[in-house]
Amino acid sequence: MAVEVFMPKAGMDMQEGTIIQWLKNVGENVEEGEGLLEIETDKVTMEVEAPATGVLLCRYFEDGAVVPVVTTIGYVGEPGEAVPDKPQLAGIVAKTAPSEMVETVEKQKPVLADETNGVKATPYAKKMAVANAIDLNEVPPTGPAGEIKGRDVEREIAKSPLARRIAEDKGIDLSAVTGSGHQNKVMKSDVLAKIAEQETPGVTAVVLNTTPLSGMQKVVGERMVKAHTEIPCVTQNTKVDMTKLLAFRKQINENRENKLTINDFIVKAVAKVLLHDKKVLVSLGDKEIIHHQDVNIGIAVALEEGLIVPVVKNADKKSLEEISETVKSLSAKAKSGGLMVDDYQGSTISISNLGMFGVHSFTPIVNQPNAVIIGICAIEEELALVDNQVENRKKMMISLTYDHRLVNGDVAAKFSLKVRDLLENPMEILL
Repeated sequence: MAVEVFMPKAGMDMQEGTIIQWLKNVGENVEEGEGLLEIETDKVTMEVEAPATGVLLCRYFEDGAVVPVVTTIGYVGEPGEAVPDKPQLAGIVAKTAPSEMVETVEKQKPVLADETNGVKATPYAKKMAVANAIDLNEVPPTGPAGEIKGRDVEREIAKSPLARRIAEDKGIDLSAVTGSGHQNKVMKSDVLAKIAEQETPGVTAVVLNTTPLSGMQKVVGERMVKAHTEIPCVTQNTKVDMTKLLAFRKQINENRENKLTINDFIVKAVAKVLLHDKKVLVSLGDKEIIHHQDVNIGIAVALEEGLIVPVVKNADKKSLEEISETVKSLSAKAKSGGLMVDDYQGSTISISNLGMFGVHSFTPIVNQPNAVIIGICAIEEELALVDNQVENRKKMMISLTYDHRLVNGDVAAKFSLKVRDLLENPMEILL
């Protein structure tokens, strides 16, 4: 029996998705769990996997189409099976009872993974890894239970299927193309630039970066404008002496393989303050102030397509080591396009770090519905008088922006000072 392929609803706020490209043509064989097409939501780019083994019987929408969620976009089944001439339209879906919609979406359940030699992966992922001599131990997993999906292995085999397809059509050797994407990923623009260069020998091609805004860029822009115009924001800058923390971190990292970062200490310090003082963990309801108890810290990560804020859940209950591992994992998943919906939802406060770019201070925009965002700035050398002696100290600015409807200036200032005190006495962070 033919199985429907839907535009998935990846999060409560998702209303539609854009088909970036189909990875299979009608009539081609597919295996359950194999990547079938790439879509773009308002936050991430992800692959839709084949819900069954068979052939792709039909595609109702082509590359570039914007499709409402839970709309049928194709069918997978046995060769020759009959399928409807038209997809189930969004208007019909909208009239479906919520319980029925859940049942419909759940028909496309993920492929169960098994574990071999300590590596958890789906059968299709294992098959692709063997066929292409890929070591599964080197493949970052993106499955909800930490398993390696077929898309993860395919990402290692071909960083950009679209770029590869264009290269094949034009006879371009991808090994001769310099990638401009993350981890030297060869992008479509890189292949087009190579084509233009070959078509005009001796002349360096000028490729204009005039691409349409992605779904993520549109949504991020809209939310930034909404936050900036609706929220009466105030930014307070607090200077922190990081001299002791830098020495403390250096000592701890001497014999460690996985080094702790300054950002790890900052996240832990913020979490420890929030463990006992949750006055800034608030958001605005329709007619009330919502007081949150979960310390879920969003960490802003810049991507080529825009900004995304994966969340360290229950950070107050995690050790410094656990926070470090979680932040590294979320950052890697964000940059490889492997974030799941739960990874970037539920923050109650956010942190944005521009210190690595030498920024002295800045005004971060509140990440709604949070009331507070903490901006971390560059560590700078500064002469200071300590015990009547002039010393070279390492100072850093904390730029804390808050929604003045929900947080008063004294509350924000006291919170910043508590974070400052912990950072200036790093041993207290671990106690």
